[in-house]
Amino acid sequence: MADPTHIGSQLRHYRKQRGWTQTELAERTGLKRTALGAYEEGRAEPRLAALVRLAHVLDVSLDALVLGGTERRMEQDVRVLPIPVEGDSGRERISAVGIKAAAGYAAGLGDPEWMAALPHFNLPIPEIPQDRTLRFFQIEGDSMLPLPSGTWVLSEFVERLDAMGGGRPHILSTRDDGLLFKRVENRLDREGDFLLVSNNPAYAPYAYPPENIREAWRAIGWFSTDWPQTTADIASALAEIKDSIRGQKG
Repeated sequence: MADPTHIGSQLRHYRKQRGWTQTELAERTGLKRTALGAYEEGRAEPRLAALVRLAHVLDVSLDALVLGGTERRMEQDVRVLPIPVEGDSGRERISAVGIKAAAGYAAGLGDPEWMAALPHFNLPIPEIPQDRTLRFFQIEGDSMLPLPSGTWVLSEFVERLDAMGGGRPHILSTRDDGLLFKRVENRLDREGDFLLVSNNPAYAPYAYPPENIREAWRAIGWFSTDWPQTTADIASALAEIKDSIRGQKG
């Protein structure tokens, strides 16, 4: 590990660069203000989980925070993605992020201890890929009808943001907007952003900048105790949205 004094000076530099007090950074990361003070003064050495959380919130690489390397966005770094595994086989288990846990997901992003506290399990179903990193997210609201609020969406981790698109539904962990569940159109080569589209026509599509996305998960299935009702109106609205998107591409 690098010199705690050097880490402290880097941490202080990036915090002040963003105009945050120690209290504000503590609230954003879920760490104690006294601990941050000790880190900045070199009186204590942060553990890896705390470093990862600080790097995510400050939007810098671990190299920049620990070694003073070139500042880069976390999306371009090797991801530190905490994944629960079976003790004997080392097989990945599926974590479940419920509606109540969603608010703390961004703060716990990259924190192995926080992630380990989430429910996790295996699904021995042949259709579920066993060689990918999967996660369940519980959605809230009516923007993605016919899937009702409370539906659990099974998603696979997307390694690169530019792999998103095609109108496929994704769970996005964002910097300022929490968890979003939307269909994604990739416009990086034209507009430099993504178009987020709801199933519910009451919600208009909107552009979203890639730098605000911290994690992306492609939806591959869902589970709900409420049976969704597909209506002709929803199908018609989706057709209109697709036509509109095709028109923008043209």
